[in-house]
Amino acid sequence: MISFSRQYPRWLFPGKDDKDRSKGDLREEGVEYLIDSINPLSWSKALKRAKEFGPSIAIFPWWHVYWAPCFWWFSQRLKSQDVEIVFLCHNVFGHEDAPWKRRLGDLVLRSADRFVVHTVVDERNLRHRFPQRSVTIHPIPVFEEFPEATTRLPRRAKLELLFFGFIRPYKGLEVLLEAINLLKDEDIFLSVVGEFWKGEEDARQFIVDNKIENKVEFEPRYVSDGEAASYFERCDLVVLPYRSATGSAVIPLAYRYGKPVIATRVGGLPDVVEDGVSGTLIDPDSGAMLAEAIRKVLSSECIYSPDAIASYRRRLSWWGLVKSILDAKP
Repeated sequence: MISFSRQYPRWLFPGKDDKDRSKGDLREEGVEYLIDSINPLSWSKALKRAKEFGPSIAIFPWWHVYWAPCFWWFSQRLKSQDVEIVFLCHNVFGHEDAPWKRRLGDLVLRSADRFVVHTVVDERNLRHRFPQRSVTIHPIPVFEEFPEATTRLPRRAKLELLFFGFIRPYKGLEVLLEAINLLKDEDIFLSVVGEFWKGEEDARQFIVDNKIENKVEFEPRYVSDGEAASYFERCDLVVLPYRSATGSAVIPLAYRYGKPVIATRVGGLPDVVEDGVSGTLIDPDSGAMLAEAIRKVLSSECIYSPDAIASYRRRLSWWGLVKSILDAKP
């Protein structure tokens, strides 16, 4: 495995941090950190090292058009050595899409011999754009490597809700806050855990204006795996009120801790949420519908199946993803 010495230049990353500082300067065994995404001289060094392995397959992770120049350069040179090129697409298109981004993305994705994706939506996108290529689906695996909670956080309500991850406009936090306002007389409490990329002041002002400070707490930073475990252990329900999405790593993380989810019917989220069994699916952009879904859980009208969540946890395995990559080889 050849990875990055630097992924992005600092000025391109809108957040404050994206590292688990509790792990120090983490280096995975067997990984060589050679690629500086903005230094083509490092690309030549990494390519030389890659060729020393004598690979038959090269697997490129894809989630943003930023990687187009770097990955196009690598894939063209490896293809000339008769190496099969596989793109593992977390997102075929970025969350902030534009026509020029699609054209640039198509240029590099055209290098692929085949694709592995996480959602039906991305499969459809690729089959439309590259009908001659093989596309295999395997949802994002459950994060079994996340630790058990060692710190028990105190409960504040009968129903503890969790909104987790980087906070970006497409994730619909304001819809969830609207639902909390509609439920302000109910015995619920919401934890918002993750760094804001935009909208923190507006969210805080909404809470003050609607006098729901006693229903919501913010932890506006990138938390360690151990801290994340404590937040997931305490919550009863993980909420994803997304306006748009392809997939989400938050759902398999919720399943890791045996927690059901409320998610919207967008992108690939319905692929991994069985409505009324492992979670609830609702329409996006409806605070009223979200409030009603939460109220049904609070009143025990909706009871999720721990066995169904455990089943998803077994099915969404990392070994399953490996098999999806290797078994699809022509």
